[in-house]
Amino acid sequence: MDEHRDPEVVCEELQPWVDRLEREAVDPSELVITNRVSKKRGDYTQSTRSVGALERAAELGLGRAPGQGVSYVVVDDSKKSREQVRLANEGLSEYDAGFYRELLVRTAASVVSPLGWRESDIEQELGQYTESSLASFG
Repeated sequence: MDEHRDPEVVCEELQPWVDRLEREAVDPSELVITNRVSKKRGDYTQSTRSVGALERAAELGLGRAPGQGVSYVVVDDSKKSREQVRLANEGLSEYDAGFYRELLVRTAASVVSPLGWRESDIEQELGQYTESSLASFG
């Protein structure tokens, strides 16, 4: 982007990664998220992905104390708490492609936002790649 100051270039780089996610061609171990927990599991009042990971860890006898990390992959972000995630050491075989796609788009938006682009602009640009790919089959 530095050379051209062109958000479309960022989207061109983003598209193959989105495609890989959507085809489930990414090894789930490459998608591990690690968060440092700040409280004991019982002290959290919100049901977050990290809390879900803490619950899974506790079920497996892997308690985590404040200040320690918990590593997980999001497998179904529409579910609640421990069903949303699998711990990194649980033998990963799946992931929520939509969740990780959204992370990619948000990250790209942080790069191109100084140029006036938002997530919706990136989604629109990514949609054009899909349309042109489908048109090539027509």
